[in-house]
Amino acid sequence: MVPVDFSFRGRLNTVQAHLREEINFKPFGFEELVKLEMNELDQTVNPAIVLAVSSSCADHNRQSEALAGIIQFIYMANKVHRLMKDDSDLAEELRQYPVLVGDLLYGKFFLELCREKLLLYLSPLAQVMGTMSQGGISRWLSHGKKLSSSELLKIIELESASLTGTAARLSAELAGVAVPLRNKLESFGWEMGLAWGAWKENMEHTTVRSILKRANDILEELSAEAQLELLPLREVYHYLVKQLNVDYNLQEMGL
Repeated sequence: MVPVDFSFRGRLNTVQAHLREEINFKPFGFEELVKLEMNELDQTVNPAIVLAVSSSCADHNRQSEALAGIIQFIYMANKVHRLMKDDSDLAEELRQYPVLVGDLLYGKFFLELCREKLLLYLSPLAQVMGTMSQGGISRWLSHGKKLSSSELLKIIELESASLTGTAARLSAELAGVAVPLRNKLESFGWEMGLAWGAWKENMEHTTVRSILKRANDILEELSAEAQLELLPLREVYHYLVKQLNVDYNLQEMGL
């Protein structure tokens, strides 16, 4: 069950139940193959962004729920692949499982695209997968180096914001909204992923607050869009603010 009171909670429950069913491998459970730690944010943010955008655009069809699951498969596959280690004393199965399970999750994402007749989104999804991998390569190459805030944020943009931004844009495209509005929703998703990623990297609270301020500014711009129901977007925004626990307060910042 989803531990938050989104107005689209029932739809998010459906997506997460489907994800659990799809990764219930036989004869082993998912957790027996890879030790993937998934906290509440890991399980919620990406599909919630897809469903918040679709709900705001009054698009409640099954394809938007399928898209939410597809985005989550990509996120999980990337996260599993990052578990790969090359320790000399590591058992062979422990070395191989993250590769195999990650590839299987990527296969699940492609299967869902076919099942739900969403293959038109294969190109942008393949592109974001490449972008996330580029972020992983950049992180690997920077291992042992002291990165500046701007350098670290660039990696987070590639690894995290690219996926949440794409999730929001494709959800808006699926809902049939105009390109300028899609772009604004993509920017909102981007900032949400960037704030989440910056928080995971233990960056300064002022940095996370500044990113959240930009996301809030986008919401204010979107409030003028008559075709949008802003509540679902605000719910996801306030959920992330609360979970990141950065004491975000616009008045205290003088904004």
